[in-house]
Amino acid sequence: MATNGAWSKPHGWWNMINAAKKRGVNIIVIDSRRTKTAELATVHLQPRQGTDAALGAGICRVLFEEGLYNKEFCDKWVHGVEEYRNYCKDFTPEKTEELTGVPAELVVKAARLYAQGPGSFALTSQSLSHSTNGVNNARALLNIPAILGFVDIPGGALFGVGPKGYIVHDNGLTEDFVDYKWFKEHKKDRLDKDFVPVWNHTQVQFNPNQLPEHVKNGKIRAFCGFGYNVMIWPQPDQYAEAIKNMDFSFATDYFYRDISHRDLDIILPAAMNFERYAPFGNHGGNMVSVRTPTKPMGEAKEDWWIALQIGCLVDDPKHFFDGDVLKACDSMLKEWGTTYADCQKNLPNMTKVEGPKQQPLKYEKGLLRHDGQPGFDTPTGKIELSSSITKMHNLGTIPIYVEPFQPTQEYPIKLINGTRKPYITHSKTRTDSPYLLEIEPMSTIDINPKDAEARGIKEGDKVLIKNQYGQARAQARVSIIVPPGTAGMQYGWRGDQNSQVLIPRVWDKLSGYAPYFETTVQITKEA
Repeated sequence: MATNGAWSKPHGWWNMINAAKKRGVNIIVIDSRRTKTAELATVHLQPRQGTDAALGAGICRVLFEEGLYNKEFCDKWVHGVEEYRNYCKDFTPEKTEELTGVPAELVVKAARLYAQGPGSFALTSQSLSHSTNGVNNARALLNIPAILGFVDIPGGALFGVGPKGYIVHDNGLTEDFVDYKWFKEHKKDRLDKDFVPVWNHTQVQFNPNQLPEHVKNGKIRAFCGFGYNVMIWPQPDQYAEAIKNMDFSFATDYFYRDISHRDLDIILPAAMNFERYAPFGNHGGNMVSVRTPTKPMGEAKEDWWIALQIGCLVDDPKHFFDGDVLKACDSMLKEWGTTYADCQKNLPNMTKVEGPKQQPLKYEKGLLRHDGQPGFDTPTGKIELSSSITKMHNLGTIPIYVEPFQPTQEYPIKLINGTRKPYITHSKTRTDSPYLLEIEPMSTIDINPKDAEARGIKEGDKVLIKNQYGQARAQARVSIIVPPGTAGMQYGWRGDQNSQVLIPRVWDKLSGYAPYFETTVQITKEA
């Protein structure tokens, strides 16, 4: 969904999908674009950007009305079924087509096809959520496998497993390592608690999108960035200015990036992946991979070492493993019955650790909840179509459809900001990669042939992309990968090719994400 794995994932993913197709597996792709992945699809649904919540409700309506959903599973393991079912009643196939642009017959076909199951489900964690209603868009589509019972079953979507305390989904590795209890107790003190209360409730990491406001109000006065890039933010100049106005700021990186680094007090050379110990890898729940790193060049240090040294300076060193990266790794590995040194002895093989084996129906066996009880790790113990957490913060319950930004006469093109190429990903399009810039020296934008013809634009022409928030330059790629009225642009380019200036600082209330895939623009040929 909303991702072109053929270009953005490892080759093994593409081989896997092709093999599944040859075995007769039906593939449903939801993507506004006609990607290489979409061309494999049995059914390709092309909703307008930001309308996925309507599409999800429309598909669920078909499943409810035709009795295709798994009533037994829903009665026992799903919370809020009737509330969401009542909401979906208005999303007839015809109404869904009106809102999303997906033909009514395809909405019905996709619902019936997927209901045959057992169906696995892949959902991108980023692209779909990059709109003003992004979290609800993702939730609505996740409701489809939920009401069908395609959850933690053979052939369906299996929940991941991990060793004791493993919480990598929350960017913490293990609960003890990050002192998860302390984080939970102090979430009320975080600066993001009012901006994104649901994020604050559920995530260890702080939401940084209001950094300019926090600096202006004197709430944040120092900054450290590990390989950070100011260009990831909408209106990046505001973030660059905020970093400039801090009392102290530093970063670690492989390369000098002027807009990100020009106003820092210190820039530290970062160790490359093969020059560092941490982090180690966890695979399949009970296998660990480590490395024997080469000596870092020059004064480069690995990021864990730098972070631990800072911890030792501001707090008791014993809380930060006395600044020792291997001690930090062993604090987790010893809980799993091994050490980093023992794992190194097994190289080039991985090391088996104490951890659960992957198995289906873990929710029936109490293997998904922290308290060991049957069910899911939610307040109700069930999959929540109606969220207890969003209700707690007065942000609704079910994933409702909210109308996204609409094209206007002045800005008639919907922009997808952040598309990728098969040979240059979004993080490899700056002057720190001169060889790649020989392949593609300028940012590009995909524009549909009909839109290009109406503007006198031909393949390779230099174009100007503009809206009320800013403007950027790019080279036109006339392509049917995007439908009429839609354009897809790379991001991360610098100077006058920076697409992030086109994105407003308007936020999804649940995630705090900006509408990278929702804004509207005008595209004209350069004189």
